[in-house]
Amino acid sequence: MTRLPWRIAGVVLLLTAMGLWQPDSATVAARLGVPLLMALAAALIVQNLAAVALGAAILAGIHSDPGAADPVTGIGYPLVASVATMLLLFIFWQRFRARIRATHDARWQHRRRVPDEDNP
Repeated sequence: MTRLPWRIAGVVLLLTAMGLWQPDSATVAARLGVPLLMALAAALIVQNLAAVALGAAILAGIHSDPGAADPVTGIGYPLVASVATMLLLFIFWQRFRARIRATHDARWQHRRRVPDEDNP
């Protein structure tokens, strides 16, 4: 029940960002800031940072054009894609390490019980 206010805030933020969205705008704030605001709203709604990072990395990667004269597609989107990818890798690494820690004792108990085939 405590997550509901955050999700409601995410919906309100998403609706606000949708109202601010102008696809033909030339400003960096409208072309880069509003999508980042939408990503923040999505994080509040779904409450899964890995899912939002994956979506942001894919969408920013698709819209990237590294080296373009336009600063949003040439620098902004590649930077967002890189940061989101690094965040996703960090999350997966943390989950992997937590899984290893959680199963460490069980694996060692199993190894102690199984007789070594070379030394019966």
